[in-house]
Amino acid sequence: MKNKRMQLYFLGFLGAVLVFFIGWQYNIPAAAWVAFPLLIYVFRNTDKWFQALPIVLLIVVARFFAINGGWNISLPLMAAFALLVSVPLIAALYLDRRYSKTLNPFLATLIFPCTYIVLDYLLTFANLGMTFSLAYNQSTFLALAQSASLFGSWYVGFIVAWFAPVAVLAALNMKNLRAIFKPLVIYLVVLGLTLSHGSLRLVFDRPQSETVRIASVAVPHDRDYWSITDAATPKSEAVQNKPTMQEIEKNLFESSQRAADYGAKIIFWSEGNCPIYEDDFDAFLKKAESFAKENKVYFMPAVVELLYGQTKNNNLAIMINPDGEIEYRYEKTISWYPSSSDGVIPVVDTPYGKISTAICFDMDYPRLISQARDADIMLVPAFDTKKIVDYHTRVAFMRGIENGFSTVRQANKGASISSDYLGNTLTYQNYFRTNDRVMISDVPTKGERTLYGCTGEIFFWLVCAGFVFVNAAFLKKRLTARNGESGDGSLT
Repeated sequence: MKNKRMQLYFLGFLGAVLVFFIGWQYNIPAAAWVAFPLLIYVFRNTDKWFQALPIVLLIVVARFFAINGGWNISLPLMAAFALLVSVPLIAALYLDRRYSKTLNPFLATLIFPCTYIVLDYLLTFANLGMTFSLAYNQSTFLALAQSASLFGSWYVGFIVAWFAPVAVLAALNMKNLRAIFKPLVIYLVVLGLTLSHGSLRLVFDRPQSETVRIASVAVPHDRDYWSITDAATPKSEAVQNKPTMQEIEKNLFESSQRAADYGAKIIFWSEGNCPIYEDDFDAFLKKAESFAKENKVYFMPAVVELLYGQTKNNNLAIMINPDGEIEYRYEKTISWYPSSSDGVIPVVDTPYGKISTAICFDMDYPRLISQARDADIMLVPAFDTKKIVDYHTRVAFMRGIENGFSTVRQANKGASISSDYLGNTLTYQNYFRTNDRVMISDVPTKGERTLYGCTGEIFFWLVCAGFVFVNAAFLKKRLTARNGESGDGSLT
């Protein structure tokens, strides 16, 4: 008995450690495929629910070390985040432990993935988007990621989560696979079709259109200019930053001019790369309009307009056409700061296809970005941290796979990458290993329509229905068993 418990804790420890590699800086797609079956096996074989609590603690600790340093927040708050984002996995493990003893083998394989995905979705309402989604763990497994073009990213996460209980079922019935033939074959057929679709799409659905040269620019900041907003810095103190801010602006325009001279037809900057005080904004805008007109380019400067004495800023991306006219003025929709965004993702027709824009964290919200399903190219100004290089840029390509557009994401203090609508890398630049932070990308001018772009989150709602059905089936079984016990008691 003692040896069995030690074996379980060893397997649980191994599974919990692998959670560290699910997402963020050290993301490994295979980690979830191995960790979850181990954890399910351990939870199912503990005699009492509380015997799995040491594994629960290890899962939270693994999450903490994976995300610590990604945001500039206190350790207690970071620990709270680690616990919060571990809830989908922990709750799914406990429900699987309870339900697998009652339901038939096929339904028992569904409770873990349905619970995980439903709770994963609910996390998006904690202003986290899909930042910690299981689907993001698979963003570089392109054969699987292509299925997002059919059913969305929640399907990608579901396939990974569903594998775990099926694998455990198979492992426990190796000598009698006929008894579990139905759930095993159903999963293998679904997985086979999914990977076959993805592999064929990567081979036969490559972009064939002409390309447009896009330059994306980042200039280092000497300080955190958002802290001025955080502190609601009064004008008398804030204006002391103007000389360095003007130097940043000068460097941005010089880099943009070099890009235009090199033949770029579209030029944009990383998120909030040009910090500007409100009384300098109009003069800056005229300068930007003149730049676009003189160079005959689509020019999208990304600025953070700082408001004196307020805890609000305007985090903007302003698209100016070659005639010097503003096509759109987009404000970041999903932000830790108050936003005046109307929540509309702009799409503009150009000679280089339909171009759209979202800013950094916006890309973690599938329903928001689905507004750009007709776009051909998505421009994403971003600002990251070293902790999420290259992860946060590559996962943005899931929106491109879902909606059929190519993506160029320029990140200050992060990885700047462009990809086609299949998620294939076109250009790569690491902020921390590059001195001249101008990235030149030749990007396809045509995207494609996808099934997900037409149908939206239908698969997710099917998962929700599955979650309700499996819970109802469990409750029915429990009630039937209790009534049977009561009946037996009355006859004796």
